[in-house]
Parts: sequence; C-alpha cells; structure tokens
Amino acid sequence: MEKRWNRIDVVVPEEDAEALAFEVAESLALGVELIEDGFRFYVDAAVPNDLWQGKLGRLLADYRDQNPERAGAVMVRIQDLVEDDWADRWKAYFKPLRVGRRFLVCPTWDNSEPGAGDRVILMDPGRAFGTGHHETTRLCLEWLEDWTESNRPETMSLLDLGTGSGILAMAGALLGFGRVLAVDNDEEAVEVARENLRVNGLEGRIVLSVGSVGELEERFDVVAANLQANPLIEMAHALSERLQPEGMLVLSGILVEQGESVRSAYEEAGLLFVERRSAGEWCLLVFQRKPST
Repeated sequence: MEKRWNRIDVVVPEEDAEALAFEVAESLALGVELIEDGFRFYVDAAVPNDLWQGKLGRLLADYRDQNPERAGAVMVRIQDLVEDDWADRWKAYFKPLRVGRRFLVCPTWDNSEPGAGDRVILMDPGRAFGTGHHETTRLCLEWLEDWTESNRPETMSLLDLGTGSGILAMAGALLGFGRVLAVDNDEEAVEVARENLRVNGLEGRIVLSVGSVGELEERFDVVAANLQANPLIEMAHALSERLQPEGMLVLSGILVEQGESVRSAYEEAGLLFVERRSAGEWCLLVFQRKPST
C-alpha cells in the first residue's frame, strides 16, 4: 500500500513568511520550506488532521489578529501526495550542510564521506524543526562550537530547552559535554528527537524528556533555548534560575528588531549580557549568571 502525505502550503505576505514559518515549525515539530508565496510543510496522511490543524489554525488566527491589514492575504492549500513524490522532493532540496568549522549535517541517504575531524549529525527533513538550515539553529551550533574551543565541556552540563529535532543536544554530546539534557513540552517532538538520537547512536549520551523549564530543578553550566522572543521573555526569571553561577545562557529564535526587548528582560532577571550575533533577520543573545547570585 502506498504511503501518502499531505503537502500544506501556507500563503502569507513575503515580509512575514520566515517568522511565521519558524513559529509553525516550532509548534508542529515539522520541517518547513520557504516557497515563493509563503511556506510549505508535509504531514503523514495517517496522522489525524486535528493533531496539526488545530495548532496551525491558532497560529494563523494570532497572526491575523496582530496583522489585520494583511489578514485577507493568508490562505492554506492542502494537496495529497504519494511517498515517492514527497521523498524525491525533499531529497532534491536537502543536501549536506557544513555549519561552523567541523559540524556536517547530512541526510541519512547521503553517501558522501566526511572529512577528518568532522562532527557528523544525521538528520532527515520533514520530521522536526532544526536541521541546521535555518539561521537560528546555525547561530546556536556555531556559538557552541566556538565556546567549547576555550572551555572544558567534559566537566560541564548542557540543557537544550525546546529541543525540537534534538540537533543542539546532539551537537553538545559531540562537543563533549559531560551531561546533556534535552527537554521539550511537545510529546511528538520528543519522539522525533528520540529517533534522531537513535540514528546518530547518541541515546546513551543524552537524557531526553517531556517537560518545561518550570518543572526543572537542576542548574546547568550552559543553557541553550532556540524558541521565540515572546516565550523567552516570559520565562526570563525561570531560565535564569537554571544557570549555575557563571553559567552561560544562549538564546535564539529572535528577530533582530526583538533583540533589545529580550535583552532587557534577561538583564532585569539579573544576568550579564555578553554577546550578540546576527544572521539575516535573526539574532542570538548570550548572557552569563553573575558569580554572586
């Protein structure tokens, strides 16, 4: 029996497409592709529609409320595809990607040989956000790589909050962090991440769980949260409490124009602003917990 997929195209004004696609990818734990008039994602046709249509509908309703002058331009198109159409489409689109100096993100079907010293992460698209192709994920990977060059990750712990595909947690394990915890409040995303850990042989290196920052009690040397600006602002105090003294907090998923609002929230929570990096429309912010707190 042929496996079938739903291809969902969301038509949205060009100036809003990337930011809204990011929110949809995070909420649905699915790979999202930007297209000419908006963005596209795929859902297994066997998955009940209400498991994804409700989330998508709420996100689009929020977008229309916030942008009433552009609400009429939003449209959703759904097309039924067989497995071969879907697979061939993604295989043509998703190629090995080098991030930073030594990370190589590869689809599982790629047979190319990595170079000496490459840290390879096997990752198929269409399953969860975080293949390394989006600026927000690349910024995090590059920062983690840079930071571990001058520190001793084997003596330290890493929390990947909102892990999605698990890519940042896997990167942390490959970089040598002594303890890695990956947490997401979406059970489907955690199942996707669990499969990715298995494919990469990292099940024993990473603790994966369903939950939120408010349920955590442990403190970490490094916390990475690739989410969105509004939830990051809301959890500023809770995230700050999850840092060891002098611990580092890495925030991504932030549009450049939202950077100052996020920075203010975390400085008010008592953290020291350390660094800002940008790529395209997105920025990454780094903070440190003060030794005395």
